[in-house]
Amino acid sequence: MLKKIKEHISNLSNEPIKMADQEQKDTEIINNACAALLIETALADKVFNEEEMISMKQTLNKVYKVDEQDIEELINESKKKVSESTSLYEYTRLINDLCNYEDKIRLISNLWSIAFADQHLDKYEEHLIRKISDLLHVSHKDFIQQKLLVKETL
Repeated sequence: MLKKIKEHISNLSNEPIKMADQEQKDTEIINNACAALLIETALADKVFNEEEMISMKQTLNKVYKVDEQDIEELINESKKKVSESTSLYEYTRLINDLCNYEDKIRLISNLWSIAFADQHLDKYEEHLIRKISDLLHVSHKDFIQQKLLVKETL
């Protein structure tokens, strides 16, 4: 997935792209970056249980339009990357460049949904979401508000 993101960035300077094509590519890049962050959150506590898997797959499919086959590939890639401790900055930079504040809030809400999927918020999951929130320049107020909103729906 990181390879796809890097290819996208290099293609931006190599070929003229129609506006509609560019928007579609941007959407794909955003979806992949958000999907990677969701998976990172699900794996943050090193326990990837059935509830988190179901919640994550539903979110990836409904919100970020990732195909079932691609979801499995993303999960496998992210499991490797989590063990190698890759930086979140690459994903959050793309989101910062291509998304508005409301999209970032929606992502934070989705991250909380994944973290609460197993009815237990692990300190590593919360720490990771806080870190992502900071990298996305989401205010602390909105960070907490999304946490409480998701928690209330349980």
